[in-house]
This record gives sequence, structure tokens and C-alpha cells, in this order.
Amino acid sequence: MTQRHTAGGVVSLIGALVGIVGVFAAFLLAYQPMMNAKLATGRSDEALIIQYAIPFLSDVGIASGVIWAVAAYGFFRERLWAWTLAVIANVMTLLAGFFSMIPAVIEGLFPTFIIVFAPGMVTYFLLLAYVRRVDGRIIALSLFSGMAYITAFMNGVATTDKIILYGDPFMIALQRLNWFAAAGWGIFTVGLLKRKTWVKPLGLGAGLMTLVGGVPLAAVSTISEGRFSMFSPAPLLGLLLLIVLLVPAGNRMVTQWLDSWATAEAASP
Repeated sequence: MTQRHTAGGVVSLIGALVGIVGVFAAFLLAYQPMMNAKLATGRSDEALIIQYAIPFLSDVGIASGVIWAVAAYGFFRERLWAWTLAVIANVMTLLAGFFSMIPAVIEGLFPTFIIVFAPGMVTYFLLLAYVRRVDGRIIALSLFSGMAYITAFMNGVATTDKIILYGDPFMIALQRLNWFAAAGWGIFTVGLLKRKTWVKPLGLGAGLMTLVGGVPLAAVSTISEGRFSMFSPAPLLGLLLLIVLLVPAGNRMVTQWLDSWATAEAASP
């Protein structure tokens, strides 16, 4: 597979800077204001979530910067594995950047972690459309699976807040299923871009897990609150991705993408 090594190295250095310096700076600027805002509104439960979730995501973001740096080394040494590491790092960066903006936005604060998320989106498209050219339909599919990955993770965190407030066994039973689904979609996204043959069964499993863990949450929340539930995006995305993987046109698109790589590998010396 042809890739632009120098461009990949430059993109990866940018990713490393964003992941290490950007995440660290965003955490220092945003963490205490978000905590203070939640405590000021009497939401000690949400402050507790921030107390643990944001440092964890900061760790994820900084770790992604380290992986970006290793990828940069690989690109400048013209190693094919560098692109794989860069994609993994990018997926991690996007989770850390997007989720960490939400508490700030809810409280009317500036979403400081935009300095992580926005460059992460740029590097994602550069990796897939320039450093190594990926089919546009696969890029779109990876974006949807990436959104499922983030929203399923969010459902698990939001469920944790409900557990803190009410200790509801219903929420306890569903909490971790959403994180299993999130992990499935994160791995699916990387595997899809790497053209791994196991991505289709993994996607089917992740989609079903998203429905099992998300639909009950969305249904109960919608009925009790009488409005669209923020638990709904993850199962809706999971359903959409399941449909894409199961209908003939979508299945054929993914199969052709995977098979074209297998054919190229077999033909290479």
C-alpha cells in the first residue's frame, strides 16, 4: 500500500504536539472551571463524574500523543506500520477531545478541549485522504462508526451519573454494556481502515451490543422525560451501521474494500 511518508511524519508530529501539549494545557485550563461550575449548580454528582472521567480522558489523549510520536518516527523511517499507529492515535485523540468538551458546553463555558478535537478531525482526514488514500465511502463509514464509539462511551458515563444519584439496578445492568459497545466500535474503526477480515463480525457484534445497552436506556429516558433522550444517538447509530453491514449494497461495499486489499497482498512479491 502506497503512502506519503514525509506527509505522514509531519501530520504525526502535529498529532503528537496536540496530544501531549494540547491535552495537558486543555486539562489545566478546563478541569477546575468545570468542577466549580458543576458544584455551583448543586450537581455534585456531575462534579464527581468530571473528577474521574476528565483525568482519565486526559490520560488517553496524552497517550495518543505518545503513539503519534512513535508513528512519526515510523513514517520518517518509511515503515508501513506507522500509518496504523497514527490511525489508532487519532481515534484516541478524538475521544479525549470530544467528550471533554461536553461538560463545558453544558455549563456555558468555553469548550477548551476544542484545541484537541478540531486538529484531531483535520489529521483524521489528512491520514485517510492524503497520507494514504482510502475509499471515500469507507471514510464515511468510519466516521459513523467513530461517532458510535464516542456516543456509546458517553452513554456509559451518563449511566454512571444515574447510578450515583439513584443506585438503580436497571442502570447498573446496562452501564458496562455501553462501554463494551464503545470498545467494539473503536476497534472496528481501526480494523476497517486496516482492511481486517474480522471487522464485519465485530461490527455486527458491536451493533447488537449498542442496541442491547442503549435502546432500554433511550426508551425509559424518553418516556420518563417526555422528550428526545440523549441516550438515543448511540443505538440509532448502531442500528444504522447494522443496516449498512447487512443490506446487500453495504455488505458488498465492505467486502470489496476488504477483498481488494487481500488481492493486492497476494499479488505483492
